[in-house]
Amino acid sequence: MKIAVVPGSFDPLTCGHVDLVRRAAKMFDKVYVVAMINDQKTYTFTNEERLDIMRSDLAGIPNVTVEFSDGMLYDYLTEKGACAIVKGIRNPEDTDYEIFMANFNRVHCPAADTILLPPRHGFEKISSSYVKERCRKGLSLEGLVTKRTAQMLSKKMEV
Repeated sequence: MKIAVVPGSFDPLTCGHVDLVRRAAKMFDKVYVVAMINDQKTYTFTNEERLDIMRSDLAGIPNVTVEFSDGMLYDYLTEKGACAIVKGIRNPEDTDYEIFMANFNRVHCPAADTILLPPRHGFEKISSSYVKERCRKGLSLEGLVTKRTAQMLSKKMEV
């Protein structure tokens, strides 16, 4: 069985993330979408809220499991027997960072290669930060996150 992991902060999960997961689900037998903790980020949603959004927005993709991990990605990969990490790249900065992380993870978990996927047309600028900034400004989030996620985000940010 070919197992992939799609890691991220997912604060919140965006339509770009959902597209990435759907694409990974077509390539692998099993996909774990794992919300991680990045000590350099301040989160809008709690771990439980992030998982709730992910479970709701990814429901219906049969070979996808949503989980949370507060450990190192390479340990999670080993635990799951993953052969791949799937990451989205939107721009040169993403690419440089993800290549650096791919090399780091390869040292610690050589069994898992990193696959970098560019976004589909229309998803090039979508990021959780972009979504939150639009929400702060009271702009539409249509096509960026699900309606439910947009409502949760508006409530969190009291917009």
